Amino acid sequence: MHNNYNSTISVFNGLYCHKVSRYINQLLLLLVLVGLLNSASVTAFTFDNKAADDLFHQLKTEQITDLLVIEQTLLKLENIIASNDIERQQLLLTEQCKTFSSSDSEQNNNFITTTNNIEQQSFFSPQIPILLNLCRSKAFRYLDQHSSAIKLNQAALEQALALNDKHIIAKAHNNIAKQALYQGQFSKAIDSFTQSFELNQQIGLQHAASLDLLNLAGIYRRSGDNEKALYYYNRIKGYLNKTKDLMLLANVENSLAYIELDRGEYQQALEYFEKVYQVIEGINDPLYTARVAIDMSAPLIKLGRLAEAEKWLNQARPYMTPEMYSHYGYMHSYYLELRMLQGNYASAFEHFNAATANFQKYNMQKGLAISYQLASQLFAIQADYKSANYWHHQFLSIHKQLDQLRLDTYNSDMRLKFDSDNLEDKQAQLIEFQALKDIQLNAVKTQQKLQYTALAMTFIFLLILVILIIKLQKKSQQYRQIALKDPLTNIPNRLHAYEVMQKLLKQKVQFSILLIDVDHFKSVNDRFGHDIGDIALQLIAQTCQQNCREEDTVARIGGEEFLIIMPKTNIEQSMIFAERINHKMKLVNSPQLNDNLIFSVSIGITSVIDESSISTILKKADIALYEAKNDGRDCYRHYQYLPNIIKGEH
Repeated sequence: MHNNYNSTISVFNGLYCHKVSRYINQLLLLLVLVGLLNSASVTAFTFDNKAADDLFHQLKTEQITDLLVIEQTLLKLENIIASNDIERQQLLLTEQCKTFSSSDSEQNNNFITTTNNIEQQSFFSPQIPILLNLCRSKAFRYLDQHSSAIKLNQAALEQALALNDKHIIAKAHNNIAKQALYQGQFSKAIDSFTQSFELNQQIGLQHAASLDLLNLAGIYRRSGDNEKALYYYNRIKGYLNKTKDLMLLANVENSLAYIELDRGEYQQALEYFEKVYQVIEGINDPLYTARVAIDMSAPLIKLGRLAEAEKWLNQARPYMTPEMYSHYGYMHSYYLELRMLQGNYASAFEHFNAATANFQKYNMQKGLAISYQLASQLFAIQADYKSANYWHHQFLSIHKQLDQLRLDTYNSDMRLKFDSDNLEDKQAQLIEFQALKDIQLNAVKTQQKLQYTALAMTFIFLLILVILIIKLQKKSQQYRQIALKDPLTNIPNRLHAYEVMQKLLKQKVQFSILLIDVDHFKSVNDRFGHDIGDIALQLIAQTCQQNCREEDTVARIGGEEFLIIMPKTNIEQSMIFAERINHKMKLVNSPQLNDNLIFSVSIGITSVIDESSISTILKKADIALYEAKNDGRDCYRHYQYLPNIIKGEH
């Protein structure tokens, strides 16, 4: 594919320039600068207006990046550019979309109407109509007119490629990425943001490149891959701390709060959100303030501070509409959890419907996973186990999709990590531009010496290239192992278990699975703390492994849920093994645990004979597990021995 080819070339060039031939890289940068100077000199205006030209230059070269300052600069340009100065009026129009807002439909519609006849107009530069169409695409996206936005983006990219204008090509890829992200197409968004990042890096637009990294970090966070998200957020924080961009720093802090929330560090998440709220209080943006208020309610609910959470949600609610993308859905999902804890189940159902409708509209998989899990708990509280089981399976299905997404984005992540490591190096090389002149003069006088040097450098390059390829291969294997391991218990995770079952199904090998749930484990965390709970989970995992055969697979697939896959095991053998596991769990002990702490488990078993779907197998085991729980826990049930009426109910 074209994108993979570009990625390979980008990595190759990065390795060569950065690691091997510093002088050659500087020569290339000189040629880029000369090209930029030549392109800048092409544009000629009818009227002289140095003040306006200086402001346009500051906008283009990222001397102005703060949104409020950009708005003030655009107002100033409107005042100092004459109405008959057509060239600068056209250029000003291309800058307007930097201030577009998804909540201002009137502004977006007005811009589309104003620029509706681009094809019939003449422009002083071929870049202008492309930039205007990219602005129109942004307005269409905010108005949910996605087909028009996609069409304009693709046409703009093709035209920019024909002009070989890297700045506009980067803008087109950025637009395509944001459109894909808006529609929940994470893999496409990652690829386009990566290409935008690489181009912005090449032309020295560090702020734009950092924004691309910020968007990529956000995608990984939303897909549940917090480790990758943290990597990019930390890189961005280093740049923003230098530039003192408080608003973007607040954006990063807000995202770090989400990660702490996912990890269960609710107090830390709350402190991050409070810090962000203090920054944005002074900018007079009610919508932004409302979003952070919604964010703060999430850790407050988890910490049991329900009254405070409700106050923040009620404060934000007047500003939220179904068009507000993810925050509208999350507001209702937090209301859902709040009402469920308050015992107001009817209201909780209303908020569940509102949240899922919004998440489905924008393909927000993570939001759907949260809502489905809460729905399962809500039905279970009301003893509607059939509905609870249905939503539990919906939750598992979403998690499977998120796991697949992490694998799909793996290659893009490897390429981007390498490119982002070179961002600061390339900026430093631009600063060394003056030293290049001396190098070129010396090269003329010492041509013979450089020929020998070139041979030596070629050898070094090949050696370094081999070393780097080996390291990249090792890194690739390490990331693969990390992706398939549960970090707490160091046993396989859900994704690994699915792969094992898929392999057994393809080989048509008979096998049995045991779905194990630790009884009343929540009370262990509540009474003794999460540290003790983590130790207990590690001991339970060790107990399962110690009592399994070498060919068996033990995986942790949820908080206190484990899955054991036993190849070449029939119904009777699986039940004997379940009896042994049930007995061994009562013997789990450690000096770190309370002497009175005795564990028991409920086990759902199914033996695979002619099934072909993992979801069908898990559903049968889940039904058996529910029956074990309903029969008083501390026992096991095999699906094949359940009455048909129970199987039919599920």
